[in-house]
Amino acid sequence: MKRKDDTLAILFVTVLAVFIWLWAAARTEDERNINTTLYFVAPEGSSSTITPQIKPVRLSLKGPRSALNAADEACLDGISVSITADDGEVPIDLASEINKLDVIRSTGAEIVAVNPSSLTVEVQTVVLVDAVVVPSLPSVTVSGDVTVDPATVTLRIPQQLQRTLPEAVTVNAIVSETVLAQLQPGVVHTLDASIQLPEVLDEHGVIIEPNRVSLSFKIQSKTDKVTLPQVRVLIAAPAEDYAAYSVALPVKIIPNVTIEADKELIASISSGDVTVFAIVRLASQDMEKRVETKLVTSFMAMLDDDTGVQVKAKPEDAASLNVVLQIEPVPIPTAP
Repeated sequence: MKRKDDTLAILFVTVLAVFIWLWAAARTEDERNINTTLYFVAPEGSSSTITPQIKPVRLSLKGPRSALNAADEACLDGISVSITADDGEVPIDLASEINKLDVIRSTGAEIVAVNPSSLTVEVQTVVLVDAVVVPSLPSVTVSGDVTVDPATVTLRIPQQLQRTLPEAVTVNAIVSETVLAQLQPGVVHTLDASIQLPEVLDEHGVIIEPNRVSLSFKIQSKTDKVTLPQVRVLIAAPAEDYAAYSVALPVKIIPNVTIEADKELIASISSGDVTVFAIVRLASQDMEKRVETKLVTSFMAMLDDDTGVQVKAKPEDAASLNVVLQIEPVPIPTAP
């Protein structure tokens, strides 16, 4: 009977010793390095964006083994860090900021160092702007209107950038020339088109919702392009004004102009059978004021029957569209 009691006593002491050892091991201070990812987020309901949004870091922690295990598990999927500052650059002491987080504090571990130790993020308030969608169908002429669905898209734009924009913002709905080349004229086509931002908004993190729209249109004819080395300038003014004024052009041509028109017309322009002119229209008051410059009004392709067809044109140098003029009054003959 006594031997049985001794065995139970030994077993009890052994279990108690193991328990105390495990408890002590769990409470013994230790250190550990953990790799994780920080996700910088705006407070719930905020319209701000944070840049950068993600940063990989290496955490050095100390604490009991159980606390380090809990911290290791908490960091497996990364840590969200809420940024509540207003617009601008915000420097962050990462160790201090992470130690404040409930997800770390609840483990009992302490962050003693972070690599990198600090980081600067940029906070931007985002505003919603409605933009009108303008269809872009290169190399075709459409018959009637182009139906755009939806006709507007919503842009999420940094507030500081939005202040520099005009009141009316437009974006382009692009269909590639390769796709358009496969379509037949005279038939209504409905295609998806991607939204293209204007240059002023490109590479600024602007989000487009939705980023694609539907275009419905009927092709009247296919178009083509040709670049002319020079286009002659013609002056169009009221005939009666030529009796009182003469007009001279120091520069009579516009160099390197790309013309876009119906394929058949482009073929005639390319062969030299049809000539394109840059038309500068002068009103009587222009003559009277003797204006020194005037913008090209239009580009016209003159056909064999002396009728003109207006064509699209884009010069290599946009400044060349501002034509220099020399307007002089015609001397009045003196009576003999």
